[in-house]
Amino acid sequence: MAIVLCLACGVAAWLFCWLLVGGRVVRRATTGARLHALEHLVRRALARMSNARAVRIALGWDAFATLCAEVRDRALRRGHALPQGEAAVALLLAAAAIGALVGLWSRSLAAAAVAICVCVVVVELRHRSAQEGLARARAEAMPSVMRTMATALESGHTLVQAIDYVGLHERGPVAEPFVRASLRLRCGMSVESTLDVLAHELDAPGINLLVTALCISQRTGSPLRNLLRSAAVLLEQQEGFGRMLRVRTAQVRLSVRVVCSLPPLMVCLLALISPDFQKGLVSPTGIACLLVSAAMDGVALLAIRRIMKGVL
Repeated sequence: MAIVLCLACGVAAWLFCWLLVGGRVVRRATTGARLHALEHLVRRALARMSNARAVRIALGWDAFATLCAEVRDRALRRGHALPQGEAAVALLLAAAAIGALVGLWSRSLAAAAVAICVCVVVVELRHRSAQEGLARARAEAMPSVMRTMATALESGHTLVQAIDYVGLHERGPVAEPFVRASLRLRCGMSVESTLDVLAHELDAPGINLLVTALCISQRTGSPLRNLLRSAAVLLEQQEGFGRMLRVRTAQVRLSVRVVCSLPPLMVCLLALISPDFQKGLVSPTGIACLLVSAAMDGVALLAIRRIMKGVL
C-alpha cells in the first residue's frame, strides 16, 4: 500500500509540473539537453563517490572487481566510457536499491539484509562458475597448444617464432598469454624470464612441463617433437578421465549442493514472507540461533569436502 501511495504521489507531482509549464510537449532538443545535463550530474556524483573507502574495499573483492570490469567493458562497447570505480558505485547503489525495495515490500529490515546477502552470494557463485569454466577451457586447449608448438619447432622455427606461431593460430583463453610472451621476447626480455612469466600467467595442466622442456631445448638444442606430442596425448587422456569422473559423480555433487543450499534458501524465503520469522530474526535469540546454525552448516560443508576429496 505504501508503494502504491508513493507512486501515486509521484504521478500527481509530475502532472502538476506539466500543467504549470502549460501542458505542452517538451521539444526534443530541450529533452536531449536536459538528459545530457542529468547524465553529467550523475557521472559527477559517481566519480565523487568512487573515491570512498567502502568502494575501495569492495573492489578488493575479486568477484566484485571482475563484475565491475565486465560492466565497464560492456559500457565501452556501447560507446560510454565508464571507469571501474564508477561501475562499482553503480552496482553498490543497485544492490542497496534492491535491498530497500525488498525491505519496503516486506516491511522488515531483516528482509532487506537478506536480499543484499543474496546479491553477494550470487556475485560470488557467478565468479566461481566463470573461473571453473575458464580453467576447463584452458585444460581442453593445452593438447592443441602442445601439438602446435611441436609443429612449429619441427618446421624449423626458432623458439620466439614458435611462441608467436602458437599465439597467432590458437584461439580461446590460451592465446593471449602466448601473444604477450612473444611481445616480451621481441622487446628483449630473456627466454627463461619470459617462460617463467608465461607459466605464472597461464594456469593450466601441462604448462610447467612445456616451460621446462622449452628451457632445456633452448640450452641444449634437443628436439621436442616426440615429447610434446606424447604430452598432448597424456593431457587428452587426463582430460577424458576428468570428464568421465565429473559425469559419474554429477548426481552426488548435485545432491550435495541441493542439501547444502536448502537451509539458506529456507531462511531467505521465510525472512521475506513470514512476519513472525522476521521479528524473531532481529531478536538476540534469533540472531544467536542463526549464527549457530550457520556455523553447523559450515562444519558440515567442510566435512563433506574433506570426504569427497579423499574419495575422488
